[in-house]
Amino acid sequence: MLEILEKGGVLMYPILLLSIISLAVFLERLVSLRKDRYVPKNFMDKLYVFLQNKSFQDARSLCDMNNCAIGDISKTILDNLDLPISRLMELSEEAGRFQAKKLERFLPTLQTIANIAPLLGLLGTVVGMIKTFVVISQQGVGNAQALAGGISEALLTTAAGLSVAIPTVIFYHIINSRSEKVVYELEGATSNILNLIFKEETK
Repeated sequence: MLEILEKGGVLMYPILLLSIISLAVFLERLVSLRKDRYVPKNFMDKLYVFLQNKSFQDARSLCDMNNCAIGDISKTILDNLDLPISRLMELSEEAGRFQAKKLERFLPTLQTIANIAPLLGLLGTVVGMIKTFVVISQQGVGNAQALAGGISEALLTTAAGLSVAIPTVIFYHIINSRSEKVVYELEGATSNILNLIFKEETK
Protein backbone atom coordinates (compact mmCIF):
# COMPACT_ATOMS: atom_id res chain seq x y z
CA MET A 1 0.00 0.00 0.00
CA LEU A 2 2.74 2.44 0.98
CA GLU A 3 4.69 1.46 -2.13
CA ILE A 4 1.71 2.28 -4.33
CA LEU A 5 1.27 5.63 -2.58
CA GLU A 6 4.91 6.47 -3.14
CA LYS A 7 4.81 5.46 -6.80
CA GLY A 8 1.62 7.46 -7.36
CA GLY A 9 3.19 10.67 -6.10
CA VAL A 10 2.02 13.32 -3.66
CA LEU A 11 -1.53 13.52 -5.09
CA MET A 12 -2.21 9.99 -3.91
CA TYR A 13 -2.44 11.26 -0.32
CA PRO A 14 -5.40 13.64 -0.84
CA ILE A 15 -7.08 10.92 -2.89
CA LEU A 16 -6.59 8.49 -0.01
CA LEU A 17 -7.99 11.08 2.41
CA LEU A 18 -11.07 11.52 0.21
CA SER A 19 -11.62 7.75 0.18
CA ILE A 20 -11.54 7.64 3.99
CA ILE A 21 -13.99 10.56 4.29
CA SER A 22 -16.31 9.00 1.71
CA LEU A 23 -16.42 5.66 3.50
CA ALA A 24 -16.87 7.31 6.90
CA VAL A 25 -19.79 9.43 5.64
CA PHE A 26 -21.41 6.40 4.01
CA LEU A 27 -21.20 4.27 7.15
CA GLU A 28 -22.42 7.10 9.40
CA ARG A 29 -25.43 7.81 7.18
CA LEU A 30 -26.15 4.10 6.77
CA VAL A 31 -26.40 3.74 10.54
CA SER A 32 -28.28 7.02 11.09
CA LEU A 33 -30.90 6.76 8.35
CA ARG A 34 -33.08 4.12 9.93
CA LYS A 35 -36.84 4.39 9.96
CA ASP A 36 -37.06 3.53 13.67
CA ARG A 37 -34.83 6.48 14.48
CA TYR A 38 -37.08 9.02 12.76
CA VAL A 39 -40.52 7.38 13.00
CA PRO A 40 -40.35 5.02 16.01
CA LYS A 41 -43.21 2.52 16.02
CA ASN A 42 -43.71 2.56 19.80
CA PHE A 43 -43.89 6.35 19.80
CA MET A 44 -46.40 6.41 16.95
CA ASP A 45 -48.62 3.78 18.57
CA LYS A 46 -48.81 5.81 21.81
CA LEU A 47 -49.30 9.08 19.95
CA TYR A 48 -52.20 7.69 17.90
CA VAL A 49 -53.92 6.50 21.08
CA PHE A 50 -53.59 9.94 22.68
CA LEU A 51 -54.89 11.69 19.57
CA GLN A 52 -57.83 9.33 19.24
CA ASN A 53 -58.72 10.07 22.88
CA LYS A 54 -58.21 13.83 22.38
CA SER A 55 -55.49 13.72 25.02
CA PHE A 56 -53.51 16.50 23.35
CA GLN A 57 -51.58 17.44 26.50
CA ASP A 58 -50.43 13.84 26.94
CA ALA A 59 -49.48 13.82 23.28
CA ARG A 60 -47.38 16.95 23.78
CA SER A 61 -45.65 15.41 26.78
CA LEU A 62 -44.92 12.29 24.76
CA CYS A 63 -43.33 14.42 22.04
CA ASP A 64 -41.21 16.24 24.63
CA MET A 65 -39.91 12.93 25.94
CA ASN A 66 -39.03 11.51 22.52
CA ASN A 67 -36.27 13.16 20.54
CA CYS A 68 -37.18 12.07 17.03
CA ALA A 69 -38.09 13.78 13.77
CA ILE A 70 -41.78 12.87 13.81
CA GLY A 71 -41.92 13.94 17.46
CA ASP A 72 -40.68 17.42 16.53
CA ILE A 73 -43.21 17.65 13.70
CA SER A 74 -46.00 16.45 15.98
CA LYS A 75 -45.07 18.99 18.64
CA THR A 76 -45.24 21.79 16.08
CA ILE A 77 -48.74 20.67 15.13
CA LEU A 78 -49.92 20.21 18.71
CA ASP A 79 -48.57 23.60 19.79
CA ASN A 80 -50.60 25.34 17.11
CA LEU A 81 -54.01 23.67 17.27
CA ASP A 82 -55.63 27.06 17.68
CA LEU A 83 -54.65 28.04 14.14
CA PRO A 84 -56.87 27.52 11.08
CA ILE A 85 -56.53 24.12 9.46
CA SER A 86 -54.92 25.57 6.34
CA ARG A 87 -52.22 27.33 8.38
CA LEU A 88 -51.68 24.24 10.51
CA MET A 89 -51.05 22.18 7.38
CA GLU A 90 -48.57 24.80 6.17
CA LEU A 91 -46.73 24.63 9.49
CA SER A 92 -46.58 20.84 9.32
CA GLU A 93 -45.15 21.05 5.80
CA GLU A 94 -42.53 23.56 6.94
CA ALA A 95 -41.56 21.33 9.86
CA GLY A 96 -41.39 18.36 7.49
CA ARG A 97 -39.14 20.23 5.08
CA PHE A 98 -36.84 21.17 7.95
CA GLN A 99 -36.53 17.52 8.99
CA ALA A 100 -36.04 16.42 5.37
CA LYS A 101 -33.19 18.92 5.06
CA LYS A 102 -31.49 17.33 8.04
CA LEU A 103 -31.77 13.95 6.34
CA GLU A 104 -29.68 15.28 3.45
CA ARG A 105 -26.73 15.89 5.78
CA PHE A 106 -23.37 15.00 4.16
CA LEU A 107 -24.91 14.23 0.76
CA PRO A 108 -23.19 17.32 -0.72
CA THR A 109 -19.94 15.98 0.75
CA LEU A 110 -20.30 12.75 -1.20
CA GLN A 111 -21.12 14.70 -4.35
CA THR A 112 -18.04 16.86 -3.91
CA ILE A 113 -15.77 13.86 -3.37
CA ALA A 114 -17.20 12.13 -6.43
CA ASN A 115 -16.36 15.23 -8.49
CA ILE A 116 -12.96 16.02 -7.01
CA ALA A 117 -11.41 12.53 -6.87
CA PRO A 118 -11.22 11.96 -10.65
CA LEU A 119 -9.96 15.52 -11.13
CA LEU A 120 -7.14 14.85 -8.69
CA GLY A 121 -6.42 11.66 -10.60
CA LEU A 122 -6.33 13.61 -13.85
CA LEU A 123 -4.02 16.18 -12.29
CA GLY A 124 -1.75 13.35 -11.18
CA THR A 125 -1.78 12.03 -14.74
CA VAL A 126 -0.70 15.40 -16.08
CA VAL A 127 2.06 15.69 -13.47
CA GLY A 128 3.28 12.18 -14.26
CA MET A 129 3.37 12.86 -18.00
CA ILE A 130 5.22 16.14 -17.43
CA LYS A 131 7.85 14.23 -15.47
CA THR A 132 8.09 11.70 -18.29
CA PHE A 133 8.68 14.40 -20.90
CA VAL A 134 11.25 16.09 -18.66
CA VAL A 135 13.14 12.79 -18.47
CA ILE A 136 12.91 12.38 -22.25
CA SER A 137 14.24 15.91 -22.79
CA GLN A 138 17.15 15.33 -20.42
CA GLN A 139 18.05 11.69 -20.99
CA GLY A 140 16.29 10.72 -24.19
CA VAL A 141 14.18 7.61 -24.46
CA GLY A 142 16.96 5.21 -23.53
CA ASN A 143 16.35 5.29 -19.76
CA ALA A 144 13.34 2.99 -19.51
CA GLN A 145 13.31 2.95 -15.70
CA ALA A 146 13.12 6.73 -15.45
CA LEU A 147 10.35 6.85 -18.04
CA ALA A 148 8.41 4.12 -16.26
CA GLY A 149 8.38 6.18 -13.06
CA GLY A 150 6.50 9.07 -14.66
CA ILE A 151 4.14 6.81 -16.58
CA SER A 152 3.32 4.68 -13.53
CA GLU A 153 2.60 7.84 -11.52
CA ALA A 154 0.24 9.03 -14.23
CA LEU A 155 -1.64 5.72 -14.40
CA LEU A 156 -1.78 5.12 -10.65
CA THR A 157 -3.30 8.49 -9.81
CA THR A 158 -5.91 8.10 -12.55
CA ALA A 159 -6.83 4.64 -11.28
CA ALA A 160 -6.89 5.85 -7.67
CA GLY A 161 -9.11 8.82 -8.49
CA LEU A 162 -11.62 6.64 -10.32
CA SER A 163 -11.46 3.99 -7.60
CA VAL A 164 -12.63 6.61 -5.11
CA ALA A 165 -15.15 8.39 -7.35
CA ILE A 166 -17.05 5.30 -8.55
CA PRO A 167 -17.86 3.86 -5.09
CA THR A 168 -18.67 7.35 -3.84
CA VAL A 169 -21.29 7.79 -6.55
CA ILE A 170 -22.78 4.45 -5.49
CA PHE A 171 -22.66 5.53 -1.83
CA TYR A 172 -24.46 8.76 -2.74
CA HIS A 173 -27.34 7.01 -4.49
CA ILE A 174 -27.75 4.45 -1.69
CA ILE A 175 -27.88 7.15 0.98
CA ASN A 176 -30.13 9.40 -1.13
CA SER A 177 -32.55 6.52 -1.69
CA ARG A 178 -32.64 5.70 2.01
CA SER A 179 -33.16 9.38 2.85
CA GLU A 180 -36.11 9.58 0.46
CA LYS A 181 -37.70 6.51 2.07
CA VAL A 182 -37.46 8.12 5.51
CA VAL A 183 -39.00 11.31 4.10
CA TYR A 184 -41.93 9.29 2.73
CA GLU A 185 -42.39 7.69 6.16
CA LEU A 186 -42.40 11.12 7.80
CA GLU A 187 -44.92 12.44 5.29
CA GLY A 188 -47.20 9.45 5.83
CA ALA A 189 -47.00 9.71 9.61
CA THR A 190 -47.64 13.46 9.52
CA SER A 191 -50.66 12.94 7.30
CA ASN A 192 -52.05 10.36 9.72
CA ILE A 193 -51.56 12.72 12.66
CA LEU A 194 -53.36 15.55 10.91
CA ASN A 195 -56.18 13.25 9.85
CA LEU A 196 -56.66 12.04 13.42
CA ILE A 197 -56.71 15.59 14.80
CA PHE A 198 -59.13 16.89 12.17
CA LYS A 199 -61.32 13.82 12.47
CA GLU A 200 -61.58 14.20 16.21
CA GLU A 201 -62.21 17.93 15.96
CA THR A 202 -65.05 17.53 13.49
CA LYS A 203 -66.95 15.04 15.62
